[in-house]
Amino acid sequence: MKKKILFLSIMLAGASMMFNTMAQGNFALGIKAGYNSSKFRTDNAGSIIGGDQEYTYSDAKEEAKGGLMLGAFARIKLVNNLSFQPELLYVKKGGETSFDGQLNTSVNTEYHTWDIPLLAHLKLIDLKVINIYGVGGPVASFVASEDNKWGDINNYNSISENMKSAQWSFQAGGGVEFGSFNFDVRYSWGLGDSSTKLERVNNNLTFSLAYKIFDL
Repeated sequence: MKKKILFLSIMLAGASMMFNTMAQGNFALGIKAGYNSSKFRTDNAGSIIGGDQEYTYSDAKEEAKGGLMLGAFARIKLVNNLSFQPELLYVKKGGETSFDGQLNTSVNTEYHTWDIPLLAHLKLIDLKVINIYGVGGPVASFVASEDNKWGDINNYNSISENMKSAQWSFQAGGGVEFGSFNFDVRYSWGLGDSSTKLERVNNNLTFSLAYKIFDL
């Protein structure tokens, strides 16, 4: 009985703190959409083909792929100009990697992820009409679907290349806020390989426009 009372007290205290935060104008919720340009960085792709052959592609040519991004965000004020901004985004990513030399082939990859950025939002300049801010923090990505297409290669059936189901990256950028609208530009650096065979890191450049549904 005491444990239940303690648990209920904690829940009520948490709800009270959240209500007070919202009542003080420190909580916002909104939607966002944008454009994402992603590109792989292939440092080395060894032992991707069975047998006694091994290839390294230190000079692989990379091409960027573009796609849309949709999602929502929340902003919770922590102290002064610093806020916590978690987001939930559905993003199209990918890239094309061409390999020259002994093995002349390419792989065109497109995949969709659910991204969860956990960002620090810092208001840098308050100009009354507009605010200039910076954001940065880790991003967890979970693959929703993927499509890998290899170019002409003799033993195509021996290659099994998939994206890792969970990926981490670090994102940083900045933007401007005017009224209920926010426009920002960010860059994400992949923290480790994004695929199971090729040693490729996926980096992303995003442009987004957000709209605050309400700001309490």
